[in-house]
Amino acid sequence: MKTIEIKGLVINNFKGIKNLSVNFKKNTDVFGANGTGKSTIYDAFLWLLFNKNAEEKKDFSIKNTIDTTLNRQDHEVEGLFVINGDPVALKKVYKEKWQKKKGSEVAEYTGNETVYFWNEVPMQQKEFQGKVSNIMDEVIFKLITNPFALNLMKWQDRRGIITQMAGEFTDEQIAAGNPEYEKLLANLTQDKTMSEYLKQIKASVDKQKKELKEIPTRIDEISKTKPQGFDFQNLKNLLTAKQNLLNNKEELISNKSEALNAVLESNETAKRTASNLKSEISQIETETRSKANNSNKVDTSVLTGLESSLTAKKGELSTANSALVTVNGLITSKKSDIEALEIKMKAKRADWTTENAKELTFEEDSFCCPTCQRAFEESDIESKKSEMITKFQNDKAINLAEINRQGGLLKTEKENLESELETLKTRSSNGEILITNLKSEVETIETNLAAEKAKTNDVVPVDIEEVYNNLLLENTVYTDKRTELQNVEAKIQEEPKVDDAQLKEEKRVLLEEMEEIKVNLRNEEQIKAVDDRINQLKEKETELAQEIANVEKTQFLIEQFEKDKMSAIEANVNSKFRIVKFKMFEDQVNGGESPACEILVNGVPFSDTNTASRINAGIDIISTLSKFYQVSAPIFIDGAESIHDILSTDSQLIRLVVSKSDKSLRVA
Repeated sequence: MKTIEIKGLVINNFKGIKNLSVNFKKNTDVFGANGTGKSTIYDAFLWLLFNKNAEEKKDFSIKNTIDTTLNRQDHEVEGLFVINGDPVALKKVYKEKWQKKKGSEVAEYTGNETVYFWNEVPMQQKEFQGKVSNIMDEVIFKLITNPFALNLMKWQDRRGIITQMAGEFTDEQIAAGNPEYEKLLANLTQDKTMSEYLKQIKASVDKQKKELKEIPTRIDEISKTKPQGFDFQNLKNLLTAKQNLLNNKEELISNKSEALNAVLESNETAKRTASNLKSEISQIETETRSKANNSNKVDTSVLTGLESSLTAKKGELSTANSALVTVNGLITSKKSDIEALEIKMKAKRADWTTENAKELTFEEDSFCCPTCQRAFEESDIESKKSEMITKFQNDKAINLAEINRQGGLLKTEKENLESELETLKTRSSNGEILITNLKSEVETIETNLAAEKAKTNDVVPVDIEEVYNNLLLENTVYTDKRTELQNVEAKIQEEPKVDDAQLKEEKRVLLEEMEEIKVNLRNEEQIKAVDDRINQLKEKETELAQEIANVEKTQFLIEQFEKDKMSAIEANVNSKFRIVKFKMFEDQVNGGESPACEILVNGVPFSDTNTASRINAGIDIISTLSKFYQVSAPIFIDGAESIHDILSTDSQLIRLVVSKSDKSLRVA
């Protein structure tokens, strides 16, 4: 086991202590009235090792608080330790830094620095703290030197330390020898923990109970949807009888309709034939009328074609002129845009030259505190300069890159505009050629149109109606169609009247009565469906009740397993201590237990006991932890006047005792 003892502590100008040298034995008592510096000894001890006081603060005031004229002196703590029999001297000096500004005769306060010594060899903070850590981890050191340290931790961290020390039990260890537990573990597949299995079981039970609770409501709701019941067999017989009556009515109606249907079919055929003949006759008359009308017309198709071509060409010429104006306008616009871009590119080149020429200069007050105007340390100034140079160079490189990027974008944009300008110039040239060609074509069409108009002569009028009638008389197909139409129309008969209104009314009534019967018969299927669903729900209710019983049995077994495991863990933990017990689990409202870690002293929570009980409980904890970590270190007991019988311990013991009669510190 590693042993750490402190043999001496020298304190100079630290907090309320001006000068103090303390020699420590295996058991040392430090007496003093309140305010004489007993707690300062413990703060100095912790500051020397870990840069903190007893309250875990790093920024506490180290400087002398009694005589402020001593503030420009050094603040020192030196400790002599024996580690596994080897002497080790540690020393820390907290210095004020004073510096004269340029042109000033008075030195000014510029900050503090700490100097570290290991066996009188100076070293950097990192190296010093590394060597301290090699001797003892800070957390473990405080746990085995401060009786109250473990209780001040969060319960989760405290539980982690205790379970690490005492060891956990595996599920297999708890289940060993219990067939039911062993069978339970066999269900833990896919790395599932017992806790996760319990959550799964509880979720399953809750879900099934909820479903079971809903079944009576669902049965009641479904029962309410059951329709009215009837004598369904009687309804089926009645429907058959009415169907027979309906068949008889339909047969009578059909017989009366047969005679009418024969006449209707004959007339329908004759009417369809007459309609076709009328259509053919009308077509012949239309064509003959067109021939008669054309006999009095002059052929103006060539003239009309020339006029149409002239209109079309003039339209093309107008469109081409408009397009040329538009293209020439775009050419002017693109040239203007290119000129504007050239101006921007020239400005970017000037920006690049200006930015590239920039140099970093340092002002004299750049390296002074903006509040007190105190000059920075030389190392800080060099660091600041290096930082400023790096930032200046980075900013300059970024700015030059951004100017280059923007210049490149402007160059690309200009090249695109120049390409578009060349395309527009080509389009303009092609447009001018097209306009010249179109003007030539218009002139040719106008010449041909004038010549065609000169050919038009006066036309001798004819009697169009006489021509029309003569053409019809000469058309034998037309006269034959007219004769055939007269013969077909003569075959169309007068339709006889059939009185079947009474039969149709009786048929309508029968259909309504049959539909009402069918509606009532549908209730039979709905009633059966409802009854089947109710029976299914009742079967489901029975199944769920059995499943819940089976799952709850498993749930009870898991909870019993967890309780046995918790009891084993607590018993194992508590077997490691003399007067302290640990409550590792807390009862929950739902009957379960959740992890905890409460320190009990004779059954009373640590924080509720008196100071003497807390001190002895802390020593009990330290003794056990020291054995576990295989290391012992000095135990500091502040407020030791509250306890007379201290629990035995192998560690070095330093008692800080309030003594009204001791106006200055006394070591015994």
